[in-house]
Amino acid sequence: MIELLGHMTWLFLLFDSINLQIAKGIEVLIATHDGSFHADETLACAIISYIYERSEVIRSRDPHMLETADIIIDVSGINDEKHFDHHSNEFNLSRDNGINYATAGLMWLKFGDEYLRKIALDYFTLEQRNEITKEIYQAAKERIDREIMYGVDLNDNGQLNTYLNDQIKVANEGEQRVMDELNEFYRYTPDIPYLVAMQNLPNVSGTEQDKNFMTTVKILKTLLINAAINALYTEIGIAKVLSVYDGGSILIMHEKLPWTQAVLANFDKFANCMLAVYPDRKRGWRVQSLPYSLAERFRNKLTAPKAWRGLDFEQLDQVTGLTGTIFVHRAGFTGGAMDFDTNLAMARKWLEEGERS
Repeated sequence: MIELLGHMTWLFLLFDSINLQIAKGIEVLIATHDGSFHADETLACAIISYIYERSEVIRSRDPHMLETADIIIDVSGINDEKHFDHHSNEFNLSRDNGINYATAGLMWLKFGDEYLRKIALDYFTLEQRNEITKEIYQAAKERIDREIMYGVDLNDNGQLNTYLNDQIKVANEGEQRVMDELNEFYRYTPDIPYLVAMQNLPNVSGTEQDKNFMTTVKILKTLLINAAINALYTEIGIAKVLSVYDGGSILIMHEKLPWTQAVLANFDKFANCMLAVYPDRKRGWRVQSLPYSLAERFRNKLTAPKAWRGLDFEQLDQVTGLTGTIFVHRAGFTGGAMDFDTNLAMARKWLEEGERS
């Protein structure tokens, strides 16, 4: 009898939920746990609610209430096409690099392709969409996973320290102290898990907590939309950079492209390259040193000649022997000129007279 009553209760909840969805025009009902919230399920809700614009989130641990939803995340202890809970003992899905999936990464794995294609439809022109190949979509999906979901999943799984210990072997007590101090320092970096945790205000009611949860989801939704737009633009740009680079000492571009990302993602391909030439956003053209290495991105591969550094306009013209230069930064990592030919001439002199790291 108790089991029958429980089943009937679930049916009533289900019918009420269906009627509510129909009345509100809800496309997808998402369920997750109540109480304190974390970056993984808030970010997961941000992913799903962008794809399904007419969606709603319920927060509960009541199994009957949860089952009224179309998709149940981060709770239930079940994993199938409807339930996605990385806390269950049976769950063992991880990436090839060993980072375990939490709810954010799991939803990105499931919905990332659909998400990015909707971003392209909503924010890109037809001409721009025609530039997005299957490979670019995949690269953008991997970029979002690497730059956002890795950190969220590592944090939620409590895997960050063990993952770093597996990746970076320490050989002695001194190296272990460095590792420990870095781990302590990164506890307070204002990343997504930290900022989301700070939205759990003390001594608030369940209703207030639900409100904070939805506010956080909306914030993350905006952040992720813009990150996805940037990821697609970046991968389109990287493909263009790779197509124009001829393998020489100067990377020459006639449009503003994400060349630093292209270099860092394909460092070996740019082994011979020292400088990049590209149009400035505001005026004229730029020369800039490539980064020295992946680890030392702010160290110049080729610093501008010492006599040029910190000079601009006529003073810089005088020491370079050129006409129409604009400036060279005092740190010697970048400079520029008004027209392309002068800028290219500056780059060639920079190659001859600059200081290699």
